[in-house]
Amino acid sequence: MKLSVISFIIILVALGCKNPKNTEKASSGEVEQDTLVEKRTEIQKYKNDTWNFAFEYLEELIVSEGQLPGNSVVINVYPESMNISKPLAIHEKPEIPYIAFFPKGFGVDAPSGSKKSIKDWNANLNLSFNVDETESQVYLLKNGEPWAYFLRFHQPPEKWNKYGGVFVHYAVTNFKASCVSAMGESKPMEQCDPMGEDKVSFSGKVEEESKNKLDGVLESLYFTQDDTEERKDFSDLIKVEKPLPNIEITSPLEIKGKASGSWFFEAEAPVKLADKDYKILAETSINAKGKWMTHDFVPFSGKINFENAPDDERGYLIFEKSNASGKPELDRKYTLPVLFPPK
Repeated sequence: MKLSVISFIIILVALGCKNPKNTEKASSGEVEQDTLVEKRTEIQKYKNDTWNFAFEYLEELIVSEGQLPGNSVVINVYPESMNISKPLAIHEKPEIPYIAFFPKGFGVDAPSGSKKSIKDWNANLNLSFNVDETESQVYLLKNGEPWAYFLRFHQPPEKWNKYGGVFVHYAVTNFKASCVSAMGESKPMEQCDPMGEDKVSFSGKVEEESKNKLDGVLESLYFTQDDTEERKDFSDLIKVEKPLPNIEITSPLEIKGKASGSWFFEAEAPVKLADKDYKILAETSINAKGKWMTHDFVPFSGKINFENAPDDERGYLIFEKSNASGKPELDRKYTLPVLFPPK
Protein backbone atom coordinates (compact mmCIF):
# COMPACT_ATOMS: atom_id res chain seq x y z
CA MET A 1 0.00 0.00 0.00
CA LYS A 2 2.86 2.35 0.90
CA LEU A 3 4.59 1.60 -2.35
CA SER A 4 1.35 2.31 -4.26
CA VAL A 5 0.99 5.79 -2.77
CA ILE A 6 4.66 6.62 -3.26
CA SER A 7 4.43 5.53 -6.88
CA PHE A 8 1.38 7.73 -7.41
CA ILE A 9 3.15 10.84 -6.11
CA ILE A 10 6.16 10.28 -8.36
CA ILE A 11 3.94 9.65 -11.35
CA LEU A 12 1.84 12.76 -10.59
CA VAL A 13 4.93 14.92 -10.75
CA ALA A 14 5.95 13.29 -13.99
CA LEU A 15 3.32 11.99 -16.35
CA GLY A 16 0.26 10.98 -14.27
CA CYS A 17 -1.60 7.68 -14.37
CA LYS A 18 -3.50 6.41 -17.39
CA ASN A 19 -6.04 3.68 -17.82
CA PRO A 20 -6.67 1.38 -20.74
CA LYS A 21 -9.52 2.06 -23.15
CA ASN A 22 -12.87 0.31 -23.00
CA THR A 23 -16.42 0.92 -24.17
CA GLU A 24 -19.53 1.54 -22.13
CA LYS A 25 -22.97 0.17 -22.87
CA ALA A 26 -25.23 3.12 -22.12
CA SER A 27 -28.99 3.41 -22.34
CA SER A 28 -28.61 5.35 -25.57
CA GLY A 29 -26.50 2.63 -27.18
CA GLU A 30 -22.81 1.76 -27.47
CA VAL A 31 -20.65 4.73 -26.45
CA GLU A 32 -17.02 4.70 -27.50
CA GLN A 33 -14.47 5.44 -24.80
CA ASP A 34 -13.49 8.81 -26.31
CA THR A 35 -16.78 9.64 -28.01
CA LEU A 36 -17.44 13.36 -28.32
CA VAL A 37 -20.91 13.66 -26.83
CA GLU A 38 -21.81 17.19 -27.89
CA LYS A 39 -20.40 19.88 -30.12
CA ARG A 40 -20.54 23.42 -28.79
CA THR A 41 -21.12 26.96 -29.90
CA GLU A 42 -20.84 29.28 -26.89
CA ILE A 43 -22.97 27.82 -24.04
CA GLN A 44 -24.19 24.24 -24.46
CA LYS A 45 -26.42 22.05 -22.32
CA TYR A 46 -25.56 18.47 -21.47
CA LYS A 47 -28.17 16.08 -20.09
CA ASN A 48 -27.44 12.47 -19.20
CA ASP A 49 -30.63 10.40 -19.04
CA THR A 50 -28.74 7.26 -18.06
CA TRP A 51 -27.40 8.75 -14.82
CA ASN A 52 -29.92 11.55 -14.38
CA PHE A 53 -27.86 14.72 -14.22
CA ALA A 54 -27.38 17.82 -16.35
CA PHE A 55 -25.21 20.94 -16.59
CA GLU A 56 -24.16 23.77 -18.88
CA TYR A 57 -20.67 24.20 -20.27
CA LEU A 58 -18.83 26.91 -22.20
CA GLU A 59 -17.14 26.71 -25.57
CA GLU A 60 -13.67 25.22 -25.58
CA LEU A 61 -14.87 22.40 -23.35
CA ILE A 62 -15.74 18.84 -24.35
CA VAL A 63 -17.94 16.25 -22.65
CA SER A 64 -17.02 12.59 -23.14
CA GLU A 65 -18.30 9.34 -21.69
CA GLY A 66 -16.09 6.36 -20.98
CA GLN A 67 -15.29 3.42 -18.77
CA LEU A 68 -12.49 2.81 -16.29
CA PRO A 69 -11.08 -0.50 -15.03
CA GLY A 70 -13.57 -2.45 -12.95
CA ASN A 71 -16.46 -1.36 -15.19
CA SER A 72 -16.50 2.05 -13.51
CA VAL A 73 -18.44 4.57 -15.56
CA VAL A 74 -16.94 8.06 -15.91
CA ILE A 75 -18.16 11.23 -17.61
CA ASN A 76 -15.44 13.83 -18.21
CA VAL A 77 -15.44 17.55 -18.92
CA TYR A 78 -12.14 18.99 -20.14
CA PRO A 79 -10.63 21.56 -22.58
CA GLU A 80 -10.86 20.70 -26.26
CA SER A 81 -7.51 22.32 -26.92
CA MET A 82 -5.50 19.90 -24.78
CA ASN A 83 -4.07 16.66 -26.13
CA ILE A 84 -5.44 14.37 -23.43
CA SER A 85 -5.46 10.60 -23.16
CA LYS A 86 -8.90 9.67 -21.87
CA PRO A 87 -10.72 8.73 -19.74
CA LEU A 88 -9.67 11.01 -16.90
CA ALA A 89 -9.92 9.60 -13.39
CA ILE A 90 -8.27 11.01 -10.24
CA HIS A 91 -4.50 10.75 -10.65
CA GLU A 92 -3.79 12.91 -13.69
CA LYS A 93 -1.21 15.48 -14.77
CA PRO A 94 -1.30 18.66 -12.65
CA GLU A 95 -1.73 20.91 -15.68
CA ILE A 96 -5.00 19.28 -16.84
CA PRO A 97 -8.25 20.99 -15.75
CA TYR A 98 -11.17 18.55 -15.75
CA ILE A 99 -14.22 17.18 -13.96
CA ALA A 100 -14.90 13.46 -13.54
CA PHE A 101 -18.37 12.18 -12.65
CA PHE A 102 -18.34 8.70 -11.08
CA PRO A 103 -21.95 7.44 -10.74
CA LYS A 104 -20.73 4.06 -9.44
CA GLY A 105 -17.59 5.30 -7.69
CA PHE A 106 -14.01 4.39 -8.56
CA GLY A 107 -11.89 2.38 -6.13
CA VAL A 108 -8.49 4.07 -6.08
CA ASP A 109 -6.47 5.90 -3.44
CA ALA A 110 -7.37 9.56 -2.98
CA PRO A 111 -4.77 12.23 -3.84
CA SER A 112 -2.02 12.89 -1.31
CA GLY A 113 -1.11 16.25 0.16
CA SER A 114 -2.94 18.67 2.40
CA LYS A 115 -6.71 18.25 2.53
CA LYS A 116 -9.72 19.24 4.62
CA SER A 117 -13.35 18.30 4.75
CA ILE A 118 -15.66 20.88 3.18
CA LYS A 119 -17.08 21.35 6.68
CA ASP A 120 -13.69 22.38 8.10
CA TRP A 121 -12.68 24.52 5.13
CA ASN A 122 -12.90 28.31 5.43
CA ALA A 123 -14.98 28.65 2.26
CA ASN A 124 -17.62 26.67 0.35
CA LEU A 125 -18.90 25.96 -3.16
CA ASN A 126 -21.75 27.55 -5.07
CA LEU A 127 -23.80 24.45 -5.82
CA SER A 128 -27.49 23.94 -6.59
CA PHE A 129 -27.56 20.86 -4.34
CA ASN A 130 -26.26 19.93 -0.89
CA VAL A 131 -23.28 17.65 -0.36
CA ASP A 132 -22.08 15.65 2.62
CA GLU A 133 -19.70 18.27 4.00
CA THR A 134 -17.98 15.77 6.29
CA GLU A 135 -17.24 13.21 3.57
CA SER A 136 -16.54 15.73 0.78
CA GLN A 137 -12.89 16.77 0.60
CA VAL A 138 -10.98 19.82 -0.62
CA TYR A 139 -7.30 19.39 -1.57
CA LEU A 140 -5.06 22.38 -0.90
CA LEU A 141 -1.78 23.77 -2.18
CA LYS A 142 0.79 25.27 0.21
CA ASN A 143 -0.64 28.74 -0.48
CA GLY A 144 -4.11 27.61 0.65
CA GLU A 145 -5.62 27.47 -2.83
CA PRO A 146 -7.91 24.50 -3.53
CA TRP A 147 -6.59 22.47 -6.45
CA ALA A 148 -9.17 19.65 -6.29
CA TYR A 149 -12.44 18.55 -4.69
CA PHE A 150 -14.13 15.22 -4.23
CA LEU A 151 -17.85 15.73 -3.62
CA ARG A 152 -19.94 13.09 -1.90
CA PHE A 153 -23.66 13.01 -1.13
CA HIS A 154 -25.84 12.48 1.94
CA GLN A 155 -28.08 10.35 -0.26
CA PRO A 156 -26.84 9.22 -3.70
CA PRO A 157 -28.60 10.72 -6.71
CA GLU A 158 -31.14 8.53 -8.47
CA LYS A 159 -29.37 5.62 -10.25
CA TRP A 160 -26.03 6.39 -8.54
CA ASN A 161 -24.69 4.12 -5.82
CA LYS A 162 -23.41 5.13 -2.39
CA TYR A 163 -19.81 5.28 -3.66
CA GLY A 164 -20.62 7.77 -6.41
CA GLY A 165 -19.14 11.24 -6.44
CA VAL A 166 -17.76 14.13 -8.46
CA PHE A 167 -14.02 14.86 -8.71
CA VAL A 168 -12.95 18.37 -9.76
CA HIS A 169 -9.32 18.98 -10.75
CA TYR A 170 -8.02 22.48 -11.49
CA ALA A 171 -4.95 23.10 -13.62
CA VAL A 172 -1.86 23.91 -11.54
CA THR A 173 1.11 25.76 -13.02
CA ASN A 174 4.65 25.56 -11.61
CA PHE A 175 3.60 22.39 -9.81
CA LYS A 176 6.01 20.89 -7.30
CA ALA A 177 5.66 18.02 -4.82
CA SER A 178 7.80 17.92 -1.70
CA CYS A 179 8.23 15.52 1.22
CA VAL A 180 9.09 16.28 4.85
CA SER A 181 9.95 13.66 7.48
CA ALA A 182 8.51 13.56 11.00
CA MET A 183 11.73 15.31 12.10
CA GLY A 184 11.04 18.22 9.76
CA GLU A 185 13.73 17.28 7.26
CA SER A 186 13.27 17.30 3.49
CA LYS A 187 13.33 13.92 1.77
CA PRO A 188 13.57 12.90 -1.89
CA MET A 189 10.14 11.95 -3.24
CA GLU A 190 11.31 8.44 -4.15
CA GLN A 191 12.10 7.87 -0.44
CA CYS A 192 8.92 9.44 0.86
CA ASP A 193 6.59 7.34 3.04
CA PRO A 194 3.25 9.24 3.20
CA MET A 195 1.53 6.17 4.70
CA GLY A 196 3.97 6.44 7.60
CA GLU A 197 4.99 9.68 9.28
CA ASP A 198 6.22 11.58 6.21
CA LYS A 199 4.12 14.45 4.92
CA VAL A 200 3.64 15.37 1.27
CA SER A 201 2.76 18.87 0.14
CA PHE A 202 2.06 20.38 -3.26
CA SER A 203 2.88 23.89 -4.38
CA GLY A 204 2.06 25.91 -7.49
CA LYS A 205 -0.61 28.27 -8.75
CA VAL A 206 -4.16 27.41 -9.89
CA GLU A 207 -4.79 28.63 -13.44
CA GLU A 208 -7.72 31.04 -13.11
CA GLU A 209 -9.31 31.01 -16.58
CA SER A 210 -9.77 27.24 -16.79
CA LYS A 211 -10.88 27.17 -13.14
CA ASN A 212 -13.68 29.62 -13.89
CA LYS A 213 -14.92 27.43 -16.74
CA LEU A 214 -15.07 24.35 -14.52
CA ASP A 215 -16.75 26.36 -11.77
CA GLY A 216 -19.42 27.33 -14.29
CA VAL A 217 -20.13 23.65 -14.91
CA LEU A 218 -20.39 22.97 -11.17
CA GLU A 219 -22.69 25.93 -10.55
CA SER A 220 -25.09 24.80 -13.27
CA LEU A 221 -24.99 21.10 -12.29
CA TYR A 222 -28.24 19.52 -11.11
CA PHE A 223 -29.75 16.06 -10.77
CA THR A 224 -33.05 14.79 -12.16
CA GLN A 225 -35.65 12.08 -11.63
CA ASP A 226 -37.23 9.75 -14.17
CA ASP A 227 -40.72 10.61 -15.38
CA THR A 228 -40.84 14.08 -13.82
CA GLU A 229 -41.81 17.37 -15.39
CA GLU A 230 -39.19 19.75 -16.79
CA ARG A 231 -37.14 21.66 -14.24
CA LYS A 232 -38.98 24.87 -13.42
CA ASP A 233 -37.51 28.35 -13.63
CA PHE A 234 -37.07 30.15 -10.33
CA SER A 235 -39.69 32.69 -11.45
CA ASP A 236 -42.22 29.85 -11.11
CA LEU A 237 -40.93 28.86 -7.66
CA ILE A 238 -39.89 31.84 -5.55
CA LYS A 239 -40.04 35.64 -5.63
CA VAL A 240 -38.11 37.63 -3.03
CA GLU A 241 -39.52 41.06 -2.27
CA LYS A 242 -37.21 42.02 0.57
CA PRO A 243 -34.28 42.47 0.46
CA LEU A 244 -33.78 43.51 -3.16
CA PRO A 245 -30.66 42.31 -5.02
CA ASN A 246 -27.37 44.16 -4.45
CA ILE A 247 -28.78 46.28 -1.63
CA GLU A 248 -26.80 46.97 1.55
CA ILE A 249 -28.13 44.90 4.44
CA THR A 250 -27.97 45.30 8.22
CA SER A 251 -28.76 43.01 11.13
CA PRO A 252 -31.43 41.95 11.88
CA LEU A 253 -32.38 41.49 8.22
CA GLU A 254 -36.08 41.24 7.42
CA ILE A 255 -37.01 38.78 4.67
CA LYS A 256 -40.27 38.80 2.72
CA GLY A 257 -41.60 37.29 -0.49
CA LYS A 258 -43.71 34.49 -1.86
CA ALA A 259 -42.98 30.96 -3.05
CA SER A 260 -44.73 27.91 -4.40
CA GLY A 261 -46.12 25.73 -1.63
CA SER A 262 -43.81 22.95 -2.87
CA TRP A 263 -40.84 25.08 -1.68
CA PHE A 264 -41.78 24.37 1.94
CA PHE A 265 -41.95 21.39 4.29
CA GLU A 266 -44.19 21.83 7.29
CA ALA A 267 -44.47 25.51 6.30
CA GLU A 268 -40.71 26.18 6.62
CA ALA A 269 -37.68 26.46 4.34
CA PRO A 270 -34.02 27.22 5.17
CA VAL A 271 -32.21 30.48 4.37
CA LYS A 272 -28.46 31.05 4.72
CA LEU A 273 -26.33 34.20 4.63
CA ALA A 274 -22.89 33.72 3.06
CA ASP A 275 -19.83 35.81 2.26
CA LYS A 276 -18.32 36.16 -1.21
CA ASP A 277 -16.66 32.73 -0.87
CA TYR A 278 -19.98 31.12 0.15
CA LYS A 279 -18.84 30.59 3.74
CA ILE A 280 -22.00 30.48 5.84
CA LEU A 281 -22.27 33.39 8.29
CA ALA A 282 -25.79 32.84 9.63
CA GLU A 283 -28.81 30.59 9.12
CA THR A 284 -32.55 30.90 9.66
CA SER A 285 -35.87 29.71 8.25
CA ILE A 286 -38.65 31.47 6.39
CA ASN A 287 -42.21 30.63 7.36
CA ALA A 288 -45.13 30.27 4.98
CA LYS A 289 -48.21 32.28 5.88
CA GLY A 290 -51.49 30.46 5.43
CA LYS A 291 -52.09 27.15 3.66
CA TRP A 292 -48.80 25.94 2.23
CA MET A 293 -49.82 22.50 0.85
CA THR A 294 -50.50 23.88 -2.61
CA HIS A 295 -48.62 24.55 -5.86
CA ASP A 296 -49.80 28.17 -5.79
CA PHE A 297 -47.65 30.97 -4.43
CA VAL A 298 -47.76 31.45 -0.66
CA PRO A 299 -46.46 34.55 1.22
CA PHE A 300 -43.46 34.02 3.50
CA SER A 301 -41.48 36.04 5.99
CA GLY A 302 -38.46 35.63 8.22
CA LYS A 303 -35.59 37.38 9.94
CA ILE A 304 -31.88 36.65 10.08
CA ASN A 305 -29.33 38.02 12.56
CA PHE A 306 -25.65 38.25 11.81
CA GLU A 307 -22.55 39.64 13.48
CA ASN A 308 -19.07 40.56 12.31
CA ALA A 309 -19.79 41.34 8.66
CA PRO A 310 -16.89 40.25 6.42
CA ASP A 311 -14.23 42.66 5.17
CA ASP A 312 -15.40 42.24 1.59
CA GLU A 313 -18.79 43.88 1.04
CA ARG A 314 -20.09 41.19 -1.32
CA GLY A 315 -22.26 38.37 -0.06
CA TYR A 316 -25.27 36.16 -0.81
CA LEU A 317 -28.62 35.32 0.72
CA ILE A 318 -29.32 31.70 -0.23
CA PHE A 319 -32.90 30.42 -0.24
CA GLU A 320 -33.06 26.61 -0.16
CA LYS A 321 -36.04 24.48 -1.06
CA SER A 322 -36.97 22.39 1.97
CA ASN A 323 -35.87 18.82 1.25
CA ALA A 324 -36.48 16.36 4.09
CA SER A 325 -35.35 13.41 1.90
CA GLY A 326 -31.78 14.69 1.44
CA LYS A 327 -31.85 13.54 -2.20
CA PRO A 328 -29.87 15.95 -4.43
CA GLU A 329 -32.38 15.67 -7.29
CA LEU A 330 -34.93 17.39 -5.02
CA ASP A 331 -32.63 20.27 -4.01
CA ARG A 332 -33.08 23.81 -5.35
CA LYS A 333 -31.22 26.94 -4.26
CA TYR A 334 -32.01 30.53 -5.17
CA THR A 335 -29.08 32.89 -4.58
CA LEU A 336 -29.64 36.62 -4.07
CA PRO A 337 -26.57 38.91 -4.11
CA VAL A 338 -26.38 41.35 -1.18
CA LEU A 339 -23.93 43.97 0.13
CA PHE A 340 -22.55 44.21 3.64
CA PRO A 341 -21.92 47.62 5.24
CA PRO A 342 -18.39 48.91 4.51
CA LYS A 343 -15.95 48.77 7.40
